[in-house]
Amino acid sequence: MSFLSKRKKQLGDVLICVLLLVIFSAGALSYVEHRLQDLVYQKVASIDPNIVIIGIDEETLAAFGTPDQWSRQLMADAINILNSSEEYKPAVIAVDILYVGERADQEADANFAKAAKDGGNVVVAARYVIGYIQDPANPSRVYKTIVDFERPYPALAEYAAYGVVNAPFDEGDSAIRGTYVKYMSEGKNAGEVLYSFPYEIARAYLGGELPGPPPDFRERYITYYDLPGAYKQLSLAEVFDEDFDPGWWADCIVMIGPYAAGLMDAYYVPISHELMNGVEIHANVVQMLLEGQFKEYAPLGVNLAILLAAIAIAIALAYFLGIRALLCAYAAISVAYYFLALYLFDQGHIVSLAYPASALILIYLYQLVYGYVLETLEKQKVKSAFKKYVDPKLVDKLIDSGEANSDEVGVKKDIAVLFVDVRGFTPMTEALSGEPETVVKILNDYLELTASAVFNNGGSVDKFIGDATMALFNGFVPLDDYVYKSVKAAWDIVQGAAEINAALKEKYNVDVGFGVGIHCGSAIVGNLGPSFRKDYTAIGDTVNTAARLESNAKASEVLISDKVYNIVKDRIEAVSIGEIPLKGKSVKMEIYSVKSVIIL
Repeated sequence: MSFLSKRKKQLGDVLICVLLLVIFSAGALSYVEHRLQDLVYQKVASIDPNIVIIGIDEETLAAFGTPDQWSRQLMADAINILNSSEEYKPAVIAVDILYVGERADQEADANFAKAAKDGGNVVVAARYVIGYIQDPANPSRVYKTIVDFERPYPALAEYAAYGVVNAPFDEGDSAIRGTYVKYMSEGKNAGEVLYSFPYEIARAYLGGELPGPPPDFRERYITYYDLPGAYKQLSLAEVFDEDFDPGWWADCIVMIGPYAAGLMDAYYVPISHELMNGVEIHANVVQMLLEGQFKEYAPLGVNLAILLAAIAIAIALAYFLGIRALLCAYAAISVAYYFLALYLFDQGHIVSLAYPASALILIYLYQLVYGYVLETLEKQKVKSAFKKYVDPKLVDKLIDSGEANSDEVGVKKDIAVLFVDVRGFTPMTEALSGEPETVVKILNDYLELTASAVFNNGGSVDKFIGDATMALFNGFVPLDDYVYKSVKAAWDIVQGAAEINAALKEKYNVDVGFGVGIHCGSAIVGNLGPSFRKDYTAIGDTVNTAARLESNAKASEVLISDKVYNIVKDRIEAVSIGEIPLKGKSVKMEIYSVKSVIIL
């Protein structure tokens, strides 16, 4: 890789790093993060058999109507029934319904409060109220926060514990993945603290503090234990059946809450991405608290450090490993990090999954694309460079097919070979001996003419030999009517030289011209030469004969063999110059001089 390429690569690495940090700071992968956490952390486990749900289901609605129509006497009666036997009394009765404010039926309110007092095991719902307050440090800033709490009416609050039932939703898919243990109001009665509904239930069940760290204001990750409907459940209507067995809830945590679809108290949960009733979500959190399964999100700084480490390792490896080895290395890192994340989860810490994974994926894709683009650019650069020296058709053939690295010796093909040489070149160089740049320019003009004539007629330039050119027709690439096209190319060369010759005659008083020789027949064409120096060319008697014909041609003369003449005689005008000996040939050959070519 060149110095410039390395600098571009380093710049790309920096841009990738900046992009990943922007993605992280913007929380752009929050949805993906949550889904990965669901996949990795949410596993079905054993539910606590001592947690029982009494659902306000369709059967209950049919018997008593909707909860907003109930007298509070109904819940008082339910609590009295549940606590009617000291032997079968529940450890806790938790009611996931708000009882805010006193009602006109004061007797029912009083009976409900008395039932809570007599039972000594009742927990009811409260909730926080969200509002906006002004930042004292920055009056122009208004932020969203808890401004108040709605509690049970005073008589009930005196004898029943109560906790907050609100749960935060994830914005991406409205699933409930987290909860808080402790809440504080920043508005009315600022500094006032309430605990969560599940926390108060667990504390009542244990009769004291819970296992694990003391409660704080940080969000806790909810570990769901099973799919919706897993906890033991019966209908509230069944509680009022005279023959119902009270042993069903003995010493259990009994949680009463909405279970009918029409009560609109069901939410998406990450363990199944299905709706789970709110009271059952609370049941999962209660079990989590009882078992001390506190899972806390790692601080932002920790996740940032993990992301930076992933970026640094990924970029460093990219400088030492090929693209396939890099993929294997990234896969190994991903697996190792997966098990590390599981270990940390067991220790109560939840680290980011999506952002380190995105760093590896994005950096790998960058290496893949950069490598492909670099290879393409290098290939184009090589192709462009070679085309200055080698026939473009041959360059395309060798690079695109990979034949440039082939060990193939060659193949036998029928071809036409054209040799062309500049006549009068030596006197011209002597006349311009003090102007080497001019000599090179004139020669380049002639070679440009010969190459263009060959290319325009479908041929391929095999090589330049000083002031001579060797061209093949049907050699590198297949070509129809290649013998005629070789003669046509030779005629174009002779005709095109007239303008160059006139300018040279006027400016330097020198006469130059082309001598051309063409022969056709079989030859060996292929990638020839040792491993360190390949030459894609043609060899054989056909090539040698064409070269001998060219050496016998005069300035602006095209000589063709009788074999070529017999193929194209209907489309050219040529005169025989008789049989002449050719150097290296034991048998004389009749030669023809082309006078004109019929343009098809």
